Amino acid sequence: MFRLTVEKGEAAGKVYELKPGENTLGRSRSATVHIASLDVSGVHARIRVAGGTAFLENLSQFGTRVNGAPASGEVALSDGQQLELGKNTVLRFNQDVAAAQEAATGPGLDPEVAEAGECTQAATRAGTMDDLEMTAAFVPPEPGMEEEEGATHAMQTRGATPEEIELLRVGEQKRARRKIMIMVAVALPLLVLIMIFRPRSLSPETEIEWTRDKNGEYLDDYISALSGGFKEGGYDVMYPGNKSFKKSVIGGGFVLEGRMGRKLDIPMRVVLQEEYDARLAGMSRAETVDDWIAQVSASGGRWNFEQPSPVVAFFGKRNGVPYTRVTYMRDGGGSWFGMASVVRHGCRRITVCAEVPVTERVRTESMLTTKMLRVSEEFEYSYWEHNPMVPAFSENEVLAQIGKELERIAPATWVALENQLTGVLTKASLAGNAECVNEAQRLLTKLRERQTLWFNSQQLAFDAALMQGRNTRAVKIAEFTKAVFSNMEDQRYFTVRKWKVY
Repeated sequence: MFRLTVEKGEAAGKVYELKPGENTLGRSRSATVHIASLDVSGVHARIRVAGGTAFLENLSQFGTRVNGAPASGEVALSDGQQLELGKNTVLRFNQDVAAAQEAATGPGLDPEVAEAGECTQAATRAGTMDDLEMTAAFVPPEPGMEEEEGATHAMQTRGATPEEIELLRVGEQKRARRKIMIMVAVALPLLVLIMIFRPRSLSPETEIEWTRDKNGEYLDDYISALSGGFKEGGYDVMYPGNKSFKKSVIGGGFVLEGRMGRKLDIPMRVVLQEEYDARLAGMSRAETVDDWIAQVSASGGRWNFEQPSPVVAFFGKRNGVPYTRVTYMRDGGGSWFGMASVVRHGCRRITVCAEVPVTERVRTESMLTTKMLRVSEEFEYSYWEHNPMVPAFSENEVLAQIGKELERIAPATWVALENQLTGVLTKASLAGNAECVNEAQRLLTKLRERQTLWFNSQQLAFDAALMQGRNTRAVKIAEFTKAVFSNMEDQRYFTVRKWKVY
């Protein structure tokens, strides 16, 4: 068993147990080792536990260091090593050796109770001796002595014998011990019950998490986009399922307003806006994000944007839809801190913002990194970005040739075909050629379907080779799949590079 102890950073002193298999480290709420620090990536690093050994792999552009040395590739960890994430977080890696220690203590009375018992016995003995000395015993008159008329009976007394005094003393000691034992027998269960059922104050809520049910499972609610939801081939907006959120429609989208936290006392807003503009087809993704920032800055209020995240992130489960995360603060109806996810989908720009009061930034920043779009397969397959490559031939000739290429399974040509299709889509969208756009979109969807089927078959073959111990074959499958999925705009580029043979 292995564990990580936070020696420096937000959660100093916290201990995380590492499970067999993959353990992720980062700010994401889904990370196995959750580090809520601003200089730690959502998924910063991964530790894989297998065969009694732990291997560390850096996944962040900010880097991970082991005992001060940058981690390159997979690094085998040993007991006592320090792992540095960002500038402010240090964790120590240890092998967890449990040692059970038992201390046997004989039954005994509480010192105060025992002292009280001794005092009681002493007092009892003292009282008994006084009573004995004052005890009067009636002695009847001697035989033959006649009573005179009017005479009174005289009480005659005698002292108690030592045997009688000792007998009384022993009886009083037994009674005192019995009382003490009864008091202890009653007090101990009462003390245990008080310890069990005493009111406990809740620990401070240092981090606001996504809503969970009584079993600890995350609760999600979904609402369809105005342009079409998940079931219609579009996408849904996901938000916390605590039943406090209300929807109001705005231009180009809607606002969900609700509350978060253990007591539902923290306001939260989720804002979706979507716009269609042919000019977006001529912009790169970075230009699309800059254009959105300029647009909202000019809309009123005071906005302060941080640099857009350089890390590629995706919505979806197949080829993925890339998006850019932008952190901001704004004034308007209060001071708000938020995270915006900006998606460019052809000629559409989709922005979903999650924001809370600025005063709650530290406690909610990790929660706001949650992916709040659930995209359909159709939406994912039809995604495309600006491509400045101009086709050498007419669009119709290019599309006809691509249609023929797709009739045969030739994975090595797929990256080139995708580039040609996005180039045609860019040119046709800017020219307003709807017929050409529709045909190119159909062929792109067909290409993505072929890629999905082929990728799934490769993954099954890779897993089967590992299970059969055919490592050489597994390596060949992984290398060929990496060559086919060489486009970093495809989520599978990163997935296949996690395939490892040991």
